[in-house]
Amino acid sequence: MDFSPRLSYLFGTEEYVVMRRQLALLRETMINHLYRMEERNLYTICSGSLGEGVAYPKSDDDVMICETDQRVVMTYREATQRGDVLMVPSEYSPGYCLLLDVKGSHQETCTQIIDEKPFLSSSAYKQFFLRSVGQSAHIHGPCISGIFGSAEGDLARCISCSSWPDVATEWLTRNRLYNWPSTEMSHNIVQKGCHVVPVGDPDSPYCNHEWRISFSVAERTLMHSFNHTQFLVYNLLRLTLKRIIEKSFPDVLCSYFMKTTLFHSAEKTPKDFWREGHLESCFRTCLSVLYDYVDNIYCPNYFIPGYNMIKRKINHTNRREMLDIIKTIHNIGIVGTLQLSGESHCLDATLSAKVMEYKLDTEFMFSAHLRKAFIYIEDVFLSLPHEAVVSYTDCLSTFFRMLSECTQNELGNMIRYRGINSYCLRMMHSLFSLPKNNKHKYRLYETLKPMLTTGFRGDVTTGKLTMATYMYMVGKTESALYVIQKLLSDYPPYAMDGSRDELKMITYIDYMCGRGYSIEYKARRAYVPYYRLYSRCLNAFPHSLKILISKSNYILIDPLTYTYFLQSLCYVQLRDLFLLKKSTKCLINRIDDLKGDMAIAHTRMCVGIIKYVQGEPQSACRWLRSVYIIAAKLPRPFNEEFSSSVLTYMSCLLNKYFSSDILTESNSIIYQR
Repeated sequence: MDFSPRLSYLFGTEEYVVMRRQLALLRETMINHLYRMEERNLYTICSGSLGEGVAYPKSDDDVMICETDQRVVMTYREATQRGDVLMVPSEYSPGYCLLLDVKGSHQETCTQIIDEKPFLSSSAYKQFFLRSVGQSAHIHGPCISGIFGSAEGDLARCISCSSWPDVATEWLTRNRLYNWPSTEMSHNIVQKGCHVVPVGDPDSPYCNHEWRISFSVAERTLMHSFNHTQFLVYNLLRLTLKRIIEKSFPDVLCSYFMKTTLFHSAEKTPKDFWREGHLESCFRTCLSVLYDYVDNIYCPNYFIPGYNMIKRKINHTNRREMLDIIKTIHNIGIVGTLQLSGESHCLDATLSAKVMEYKLDTEFMFSAHLRKAFIYIEDVFLSLPHEAVVSYTDCLSTFFRMLSECTQNELGNMIRYRGINSYCLRMMHSLFSLPKNNKHKYRLYETLKPMLTTGFRGDVTTGKLTMATYMYMVGKTESALYVIQKLLSDYPPYAMDGSRDELKMITYIDYMCGRGYSIEYKARRAYVPYYRLYSRCLNAFPHSLKILISKSNYILIDPLTYTYFLQSLCYVQLRDLFLLKKSTKCLINRIDDLKGDMAIAHTRMCVGIIKYVQGEPQSACRWLRSVYIIAAKLPRPFNEEFSSSVLTYMSCLLNKYFSSDILTESNSIIYQR
């Protein structure tokens, strides 16, 4: 049986894997661009599974942050000349080292005196970094784990090495029968170098001060060189680990051991061994290698063979049982592994290619990869200073430089359109912040017009909502309504809005799958992401929303909710009570279509604001109170942000419409809640 199509359905086709990797590299480029704009001496490396194109199961999103003005050097002379830290190999484990602060250039809080010499302490370094993060996070190995922005992930503050470490020289001179990795690839890897991350060998007396040598960049290069069969085998190994082995032995093996297994297997087998139709043999070969590691209680690091990575993980107590599990998996093969791991649905003979395509489209469009790429490109443009936007030339040069760094394909186009939309919002914020007769206003008006239209191409709603918002803000209410009506009439019955509606799924499969459409075309016709209202662009949005937006960095709002809200505001301006009632009813009906307390709370808040703007204080109070009740169920910090917004709106209502006695009594009731 050819497992490739079925496993591609589960783990991603070759096309989607390439796009995931491109997104990770693009994110890295954008973050580094942002650092340069902010004149910070940092650069970022997107490592972990997401950087390698893996999106299943529970992929790690690891980000390494390095300082550009600090290096680890291998000779004392280099350290004294530049003030860098000197690598001192560990006496206890070849994968670790100490960092000698030759010139004492680091803060005393990060150094530890050992044998009358100042060494950079890994534990103190992490604590210093943890304090600088300034939010609820915790130390996990070499990383700081927590929620950063809107996503969960790991941040590792590391230091780059100026040259390839002596302890890994064997990897360069190793005899490779099948020329993998090639001499050219090896040279490229050495040129990119390696890093040290702040975590020590648990068996070492200097555990709190040692650093581990990390080859994350090299590993990413090697992973990207694999063909699709090797990628599928790696995912199968991860699935085996997460769903089968970890049930009996949690926290013994990790996905890094699976990657190491694949590296050693690839080096010792010919390239044509890893081909479609040969997946079963490839998978079992890797399992045999893993079996030997556990049997010998020795898993050599791919770059430093003398570093045994499982010496503390496997012992004579758990070794026998783990060997039995690996042997069983080897015997039952891919089919049995998928059944044991609960993924046998991908073997269903009735599963059509169109359904597989739909599943992959959905996963990609709502993936962490794409979401984070959008967030970072938005950050680039929203972080532009007011002076750069107003001066126009500086801003455009930054803008086009950023575009040139995007991938020149359909994926790059999706990212560019989102960037254009963010740039428009930033310009709108600057435009509406300027005094009436400012000389830059006309220039911004003229620049915005073509860009707003270009932003239409990214997806179904984002560009149109930005255009409609702009028209409303400049007083062109009829034009805003035209754009809104265009959006509603073009809104597809197969919209991919994350609702998982079965009817939409069937319609999408009929209209969009199996026709050879590109992902860019599908996004333009069907992708409906949440609309972001950024506090950094506060003046770009209607005044009635400012209280809500200002309470957090940004608000994610259902696009149809915002559409009906904006439509209602337009009818308020036109004093068209009949159509206002109709659009408000659509907004209220939208609540029944939504899932999740957050989306429902936002929609109820919008209804309350419309009632407030209409001059219906009692109705507005009822809607806002309902939001307050929902907000209590939300996790922090969202419950606090919602509650604060509701209280502010309620205070405005009470001050505007009610007597002082009622105001005092009502405020008391609200704050007691």
